[in-house]
Amino acid sequence: MTIVGRGAAAALLVVLLLLSASVQSQERGVTPTEVVIGTSQPLTGPASFWGLPVTGGMDAYVKLTNEGGGIHGRKIRLVALDDGYQPTRAVANVRELVERTGVFAIVGLLGSANAFAVRDYMVENKVIWINPLADASMWTGFKGKQYLFVTYVSYTDEGRLLTEYAAKTLGMTSFAVFYQNDLFGKKGLTGVKRGADSTKTRVVATVPYEVTDRDYSGHAVKLRESKADAVVLYSTPTAAAQVVKEMAKIGYRPRLISTSALADPAMFALAGEAWNDVIIAAYFPLPGTDTKVDEVVATIAKGNPALARAPFNAVAGVSFVEPFLEGLRRAGPTLTRDKFVAAMETLRNWDGDVVRGVTFGPERRQGVARIYIVKSEGGQYKRLTPDIAYPVGF
Repeated sequence: MTIVGRGAAAALLVVLLLLSASVQSQERGVTPTEVVIGTSQPLTGPASFWGLPVTGGMDAYVKLTNEGGGIHGRKIRLVALDDGYQPTRAVANVRELVERTGVFAIVGLLGSANAFAVRDYMVENKVIWINPLADASMWTGFKGKQYLFVTYVSYTDEGRLLTEYAAKTLGMTSFAVFYQNDLFGKKGLTGVKRGADSTKTRVVATVPYEVTDRDYSGHAVKLRESKADAVVLYSTPTAAAQVVKEMAKIGYRPRLISTSALADPAMFALAGEAWNDVIIAAYFPLPGTDTKVDEVVATIAKGNPALARAPFNAVAGVSFVEPFLEGLRRAGPTLTRDKFVAAMETLRNWDGDVVRGVTFGPERRQGVARIYIVKSEGGQYKRLTPDIAYPVGF
């Protein structure tokens, strides 16, 4: 047995503390006073209707957290870069955030094609990634999800459930799909086809568009020629608004069915009366239907009034960052990636201010697997169904 004198013991304690501090300082994006996180968003371009309020909501909620003292004495710093909704720019942004800025985590990153483009890099570099704003089904069967946590919707399951609802409840027998010609739109299309198969109905037309398109009159004609009972929309808000107005111009007024990505009340202003009586998916409480969510909108809009004009997308931004903040709280003051991952795995039916019922675990990275269905009516949304669960995929 070795006996250590007081002086030696004190010296040893100092060494251990220094070593601990050294390990802490080596954790990317973490200092004694700050945690740095990053996101890549379409702050310009065809999807900026999403990107600006989503990023604004994230930033406003982070600022509220910082005004309350931060988490374990650290303030959160969010660095947002513009990718214009382009996968190549998203890849460059993520590399800059990880390799130059040195972020602890990426939160968000909007676009299924963009998320697909960066996912291998994220795995190779062991980057914590909270809520890629992309079709959740892309992660089913994907290897390397240790640092990934998702509460975002599966477009494949959403499209299937919307179609099944329209067939079984509304009596629709034929569907046309207007979709963005990328991973986002194609996953929604896959879901619609599955829903049609399960209900013995038909997809009679598939009409893709490119994100660079500006004229949707030709798309509207193709949709009318299909004579479908219902048109399902998997598109940006601008494209959706333009195509439904073009359909109305030529006298084609099918039942409209929409992805949750178009659930912002701002669609009433974009599309006008053509956005009335639309069937829409949702996966968290919508503004105007939930007191707590309305309180969040009012609070974050105080510092950024523009958020009140796109409240769904603004609180969506809150919903994407709030599980990350809860993970920081649970991880404790000595923050490492492994401690953060372990903390996130303890969330069980956790309710945030916006997102609800989140569950993660060592073998589960899909925190939410459900939607519900609403109808647009008089400038508001009316809930039509209880929550509809779909299988947890990862």
